[in-house]
Amino acid sequence: MAEPPGAILVVHSGVAEPGQIPLDEASHILGRLPHADIGLENPYVSRKHAQIGFSDDGYFIRDLGSKNGTYVDGDRLGDGRRILEGGELVEFGAGQVMATFALGTGTVTLPHHPPMEDDTLPGEPATQGVAVEASKREVYVDGVMVNPPLSRKEFDVLSLLYDRHGEACSKDEIAVRGWPERGEGGVSDQEIGQCVHRIRRRIEPDPGAPQFLELIRGFGYRLNNQG
Repeated sequence: MAEPPGAILVVHSGVAEPGQIPLDEASHILGRLPHADIGLENPYVSRKHAQIGFSDDGYFIRDLGSKNGTYVDGDRLGDGRRILEGGELVEFGAGQVMATFALGTGTVTLPHHPPMEDDTLPGEPATQGVAVEASKREVYVDGVMVNPPLSRKEFDVLSLLYDRHGEACSKDEIAVRGWPERGEGGVSDQEIGQCVHRIRRRIEPDPGAPQFLELIRGFGYRLNNQG
């Protein structure tokens, strides 16, 4: 087997000291110290949560039977491995710890969290509240672009709610938009709830007291553009 070419896990949130973790060995166990090679100290992370390794197919990630799951671009990992090609958004513990996998060993710029007002780009939306630019697949909160970008599934769900802002969207409608590969009736309420939880962590000033993404009990969710 070839030597690992080198990669980086850029941890954005969920730990006391976010930053870059080099992945220069053939295998790394991620979880809580001293049980893991790489410590992700968060109560929602299992002692041995996930593995990032290198094989003849390239870099891969797999969940190690964690209680709260490992997600890649919004999809929860099962028992198998998922090949990493670079740029994937990786979540440990249902979005409690968020990171980006990057190939290479150079310095990767960490996004501002929360972003500052002067991060707003010329010509970008400057409205208050939540705005979705469907053609660019970009999301803005109070005129500031959310970075790193939402995963495909998170964006598709938020885009539906944005298109119908002020209206209640049923869980069935959300499932069809966010999980088109499943067909009707193949998405659990728990999966939808976890997706909404991750979206709230990205767009809400206080995810525990959401201003924008409102639960409609027994039915679904509604996006209120203005907080």
